[in-house]
Amino acid sequence: MKQSFILSALVLALAGCSQLPEQAPAPISEVSEPVVVVEPELVENEVLNDHVAQAQATDFGHIFIDRDMSFIGTLPCEGCPGVKYHVNLFQDGKFEARQEFIDRHEVNLVKGTWLLEGRVIHLMSQQTKIPSFQFVSNNKVVLLDEAGKPVISKDNYELVRSNNFVKLDTSMQMLGMYQVIDNNAVFTSCTSGEKLTIAMTQHHIPMLRSYQTDKNLNGKPVIATMIARQSQKEDKMLFVEKFEQFWPGATCPDTLNIAKVQGIVWRVERVKFIQVPQQYNLRMLFNDNAKLYGFSGCNVFNASYSQSSNLLKVNPLVSTKKYCAQSNYYESNFTQHLQMADRIELNGDKLQLFHNNEVVVEMKPALN
Repeated sequence: MKQSFILSALVLALAGCSQLPEQAPAPISEVSEPVVVVEPELVENEVLNDHVAQAQATDFGHIFIDRDMSFIGTLPCEGCPGVKYHVNLFQDGKFEARQEFIDRHEVNLVKGTWLLEGRVIHLMSQQTKIPSFQFVSNNKVVLLDEAGKPVISKDNYELVRSNNFVKLDTSMQMLGMYQVIDNNAVFTSCTSGEKLTIAMTQHHIPMLRSYQTDKNLNGKPVIATMIARQSQKEDKMLFVEKFEQFWPGATCPDTLNIAKVQGIVWRVERVKFIQVPQQYNLRMLFNDNAKLYGFSGCNVFNASYSQSSNLLKVNPLVSTKKYCAQSNYYESNFTQHLQMADRIELNGDKLQLFHNNEVVVEMKPALN
């Protein structure tokens, strides 16, 4: 009897010291169902500040960049239709990115290193400033504002991971000095000042022939416009994808000190009250011998002009006769008002043509 009492007391003592919670038996009628985990998405919350919102919780604790990844998307841009982003994250801690400002013909190719802090990915480069992003899922990142908070808005601020790794498109609109020395073509970018050797490809041959057959150009440096891509290898070769034209008499613009009208390739920004889409690339040049020429979106043109102080007279244009359905409206509008201009003024980095004291054409220096 005494042994039985001691054994019972010991059992009660052990039960009282247990750290395991007492579990109630499940009702007989309850049927277990599989748990479905739904990945949360950003929602458009109403916040006092449209551009700043608190970070939202996710259903994962860690991000691993254990393979090369591509994130692609278009983000809003103040004063432009948007910026196309393509960011490649490499598992060795490096990144490369392409920023393309829509309707500006402006492309930035950036390289650097990334740093992951929790769910925030910092992109660090000595070339230019790149925004940071936060992972909202394993396959999506959202832009962070200057305060380091995810931007939540009715507009899209997210980049989505591609199913497969995508190589960066390095092609871009370029303007710079072209010259052939000892059968080697070299190009010096007006924007970066970088000197590159041009690869001998089928798209470069028409450019080379045009240069070599023109006695006024052969052997001399000349401003050229083209679409090209730079090799990602150490040789820094440049591959021409489309040759546009040469601009004899032009020089690289000094955007901080625009002192004269002549010798600069001007890009048409506006005709009367109509903004000209940059995709049509309307450009022109006034040279020092009272000639002007350019590209009006579909056709090339030239004319003579006279200028006395701010007074301007443009003689009838001579132009090719191609028809381009998309750009024809902007082309005809521009060429009509160019020939109507009676006054010219340089205001900061803007070149303005007037008719009856009204601005009819507005241009800026072309950088690419």
